[in-house]
Parts: sequence; structure tokens; C-alpha cells
Amino acid sequence: MNNNLLLELYSPTGDIANYIQAIWFANAPFSGESWLPCDGATGVIFLISGQLELAGIRLQLPYFMQTISTQSKKVTFTSGTVFCGIRFKPAGLAHLQKVNHALVAPATLTKIAQGLDQDANLDSFIDLLSTYLNAPKKPHHTIEQTQQLIHNIINLTPLNTAYDNSPKGKRQLERYVKNTCGITAKHLARIYRVRQAKQFIKADPQLSLAQLALECGFTDQSHLNNEFNAILRITPARYRKLIHK
Repeated sequence: MNNNLLLELYSPTGDIANYIQAIWFANAPFSGESWLPCDGATGVIFLISGQLELAGIRLQLPYFMQTISTQSKKVTFTSGTVFCGIRFKPAGLAHLQKVNHALVAPATLTKIAQGLDQDANLDSFIDLLSTYLNAPKKPHHTIEQTQQLIHNIINLTPLNTAYDNSPKGKRQLERYVKNTCGITAKHLARIYRVRQAKQFIKADPQLSLAQLALECGFTDQSHLNNEFNAILRITPARYRKLIHK
């Protein structure tokens, strides 16, 4: 985020961690804007106070469901805005919906929103969620196999290898990833290759873009530039200047 926004994160444990990557709480002491990085996933945001816009859309009560993230999106906020949310893993929301998990039921989300007040914080938010976070896992073989494939993609396993390591057929998994992620497995792999390049830039600002392209599996520097800009909405050269100025 940025200095205008104070962000706290909590990573859940247990079975629910297969579906949720983070629970977060944000407080804006000053008006400002920031960019939410692309991760190929979805989320839910609860607005507690102030005004908040995501990609130009004003968020309304009681909660806002974020669509699949295929590009970084700008978030703008007024001074005193307080908001929190749940960030699912790619396909995490769809998988929880498929097994009718109570956490993602509209009635549950409305109840959680109503339980948040002006004095809310990360701990109280987690308390509201705790019953649902600790709900027992409902086994579903296709979901588990798809999750494993997505996990391999996120960890930059080559697609062909990821498919070969799954007991289900490639075409069947391709369809299921598309249906649950909202994007193809190939598109998801593109997103995480760009995210890897972003991490490389943060870790080593002296690395040339040509070498970065080679290290991250792009065909050349032009390919890196095009993919980075398409997904993160900034060129790698510009991003490097922003974080290392």
C-alpha cells in the first residue's frame, strides 16, 4: 500500500488456509490512493467508515465482492476511512461456494458486516470470522486436485509438468480451472510469472531488464515489458524507479 494507509494482515491456518490467503484490516489517516496488486484471485471488502473507491467504483454497504483480479486496480480513500476484508486464493471463493461453506453465504457476510463498528480492529474482525474459519473441511476430490494444480502454477511449476503430476486429465482440469478461477490456467501462470519478476526487481534493483526477462522465463525484454505493463499497469523500468528512488 502506501504511507497514507495502515494495513494489517493475518494469514489463517488449518483447512481454511487452502482457500484464503489473508484477512486484512486497513485504516487511512489521510486521503490518498494506492494500487492493489494483481493476483488472479477474488475478495470481499467491508467498509466501516469513510469513502472508498475501487477502480472508480464507490463501495457500498454492507459489503463488496471483488471480481477476479487480472490487472492491478487503483483504490482511493478519504481521510478516516476504515475497511477490512478477506482475500481468497485463486479459485478459493468458488471452491467454498461449491461446498456451501457458511463463510461465503450472503447471510453470513451481511452478519459480519453488521458486527463491525467504529471501534473495530483486526482482532475483533478475526473474532467475528473465527466460527467460520474453524468450520470442518468438506472433502471434494476434484476441488483438491484443482487446488494442487493451482498451487503448482502459483509456485511457477511449468504447466505441462503441473498437468502431468495430476491424476485427472489435462482437458478436465483446464475446464475446471477456467470455471473456478474465471481465467485459464495459462493466464494464471502469466500473472504469477509477472509477480515473480516484480519480486526480483524489489530484491535486486541492479539486475538488468534483459537478465530479468531471462531469469523469469520471458522470451525477451520486450515480452517482459508487455506482460508486466498489461498485468501490473506499469512498466518494469518505471516500477524499479518508484521503489528504489
